[in-house]
Amino acid sequence: CACAPSAAQAPIVDQWRAVAIETTLVELGVAETGRLRFRGGLALSSSDVAFGGLSGLEIVGEGELVAVSDDGAWFEAQLMLDEAGALIGLAHARMALMRDETGEPFANKRAGDAEALAHLPDGRFAVAFEQTQSIRIYDLNRDGPFGAAQRGPRLAEVRRLPPNAGLEAMAADEDRALIVGAEGGGGTTPLWRVALSAAEPAPPLARLRLPVGYSLTSLDRLPDGGFVALQRFYAPVIGARARIVRIAADALRADAEVAGEEWATLAPPMPVDNFEGIAAVRTADGGTRLYIVSDDNFSARQRTLLYAFDVIEPRAD
Repeated sequence: CACAPSAAQAPIVDQWRAVAIETTLVELGVAETGRLRFRGGLALSSSDVAFGGLSGLEIVGEGELVAVSDDGAWFEAQLMLDEAGALIGLAHARMALMRDETGEPFANKRAGDAEALAHLPDGRFAVAFEQTQSIRIYDLNRDGPFGAAQRGPRLAEVRRLPPNAGLEAMAADEDRALIVGAEGGGGTTPLWRVALSAAEPAPPLARLRLPVGYSLTSLDRLPDGGFVALQRFYAPVIGARARIVRIAADALRADAEVAGEEWATLAPPMPVDNFEGIAAVRTADGGTRLYIVSDDNFSARQRTLLYAFDVIEPRAD
């Protein structure tokens, strides 16, 4: 399957094209969970066979959602919020093929398996590709979706990573370096810090501790300078779960084993799916809003869920 042509390629041409997305409101079943307040949920679907597989997520500008699909495609849409700021819909959805360094679409799913997305301070995007364990840089503002990728910095020891459990999470820090994490699967998983201009492969900086059965699926930088990590659990009998964890910026130091602070766990009877993307933004009142999205694996048995949460700040004593 990894060498088959990308399912997204056939209907997408050389530039953005509109895609019809149906949205259904989803209730979490609780108003709050852990340190998070639920602020709306959507199930996204489309008759367009190219839609699905959303694995990396960023929210930029005035509520513009930018995501990458693990089938080698870009997805963009405008978030729709009600007067109270709750998520109620999407508008202006569109898709386009991703490109390699030659400006050509990826030849197959293995080459275009985009899993992580980071918005850089200069407006460009870094994308991590899991099966080739590589990073590419894209300038959508300058080139649109059909510009050639620029080869990104390299990471040491990535050849040790399993083909389908590799680079899965990425965020840009305040110094424009990338924090990159491997998926793992319980125990610990490596985290790298690499400058965009690095000439040599960067060695792992630290390791993230994961609960039994959990994998790291996404990272983003928080408005306060720390990081938020999304962790996924799945077992056939137990089903899917997800953890949202805050990592302090100063915890990412050489040879450290990082655990982070759990903000929430999402588990049945809450509607949960294969959550793989997280994005953090500052709200108008100075708070922190998180968005998470699930990868439906282009399967009729799974859903693309988009949830919004506001972080509940601890009360001062």
